[in-house]
Amino acid sequence: MTDSIKAPSATTRIGVLFAAVLLCLMSFFGASSAQAHDELISSIPATGEVLDSAPKTLVLTFSGDIKKIGTILQLKNSEGSEIGTSFEINRREVVVTPDETLGNGKYTLVSRVVSSDGHPIDKKIDFEIKAPATEASSTPAASGAPETSAAATAPAMMAAPSTEPSAEADDSSKTVAGMPAGLVWTIIGVAGIGIIVLVLLKVRRQTK
Repeated sequence: MTDSIKAPSATTRIGVLFAAVLLCLMSFFGASSAQAHDELISSIPATGEVLDSAPKTLVLTFSGDIKKIGTILQLKNSEGSEIGTSFEINRREVVVTPDETLGNGKYTLVSRVVSSDGHPIDKKIDFEIKAPATEASSTPAASGAPETSAAATAPAMMAAPSTEPSAEADDSSKTVAGMPAGLVWTIIGVAGIGIIVLVLLKVRRQTK
């Protein structure tokens, strides 16, 4: 007696195929979710950004919460010198505060943080500061210098003529009728002596 082998029906074949596809999809999404890690999604300033003023803080925003342990942050200038900073972690955000006001130039923020799943995240952000030049503020001070010198020389110019009248007064006190006082007194003396001589001669003639 031979047993006949029945071929699987079409419904069975469809069910097996659907189960295989579902298994593949579950395996794919399971592996993708296991490999997904938190990443940096934005930063202030953004990498490559040119700022017209020095930022007070630098903000890094990640896709997941950041652990408070294992965080390393370094802020360097274009010469490679490190600038002191402090930081604060607020769930997905890391706020970095420089210890000093940043001047014009290029800077690099190197960060290493640990995400909530324990995965380390290394990022580097380059930015530049180009604040407006301070020449405009120094120009008024320079232009004000001539005014100060003119104001200082004005009293001197006014004071100089005040000495001339006194000199003229002294000279006038030494002259009489446009002639030196000594000469005038000499003439008066000679004239006086002449008058006396004439008077004496007249009296002498009258007595004879």
